Amino acid sequence: MKSLASAGMILVVVAGCASQPKRQAGTAPYPIYHVAPTKHPVARQTTREPSPLARRRAPLPRTPTVYAPNWYPKRSALSRRWKHIVLHHSGTDTGGAVRFDKYHREVKGWNELGYHFVIGNGTDTPDGFVEVGPRWDKQKHGAHCKTRNNFYNDHGIGICLVGDFTHTRPSSAQLASLTKLVRFLTATCGISPRNISRHGKITGNTQCPGRNFPFASVRRAVSTTNAASAYR
Repeated sequence: MKSLASAGMILVVVAGCASQPKRQAGTAPYPIYHVAPTKHPVARQTTREPSPLARRRAPLPRTPTVYAPNWYPKRSALSRRWKHIVLHHSGTDTGGAVRFDKYHREVKGWNELGYHFVIGNGTDTPDGFVEVGPRWDKQKHGAHCKTRNNFYNDHGIGICLVGDFTHTRPSSAQLASLTKLVRFLTATCGISPRNISRHGKITGNTQCPGRNFPFASVRRAVSTTNAASAYR
């Protein structure tokens, strides 16, 4: 058996509760839009003990962790198709849109990242960092919540938080970014807070986004706050 240092070169991650490829692609085959920082971030970087896997990674640069909601599509008009928001966890300690895109292409056989948004946990991207995938840019259906009639892929915006919330909890920075993003989406797409759902609640065949995910708190935060003022 090889040494721990050699073993550290191989990292298996999971997106949507399935094994991921062992290495991250160097460059995404499409632009992942890292939204520009604002003068008034919603949350500050939080200090938390990294997982053993995260400790073996190179330290991330000190950058703002929450970004302005410049989340309008860049190549398409906002579609009227969106009726729901579906929340996921990656089921992994580490990850990001590039890594999940590689898995979705090479293992799932899809043509791109299945989610519309990915919110980092401080491993592949900074804690609370929002990555915007190509499906949102193109206002394209998702590939994140398969049902018999495919309604939630056709009409649901998929948001994945990096982490396994069966065993841990999302960071405060992730939850701040998620709340701000969901407020933005409900306001701009006309989605009722009642239509914010958990992946596992819809399909019934997974615990995603995990039993420790504070779903009621997220929905309450969106429902009780003036969404229009949340992203000014």
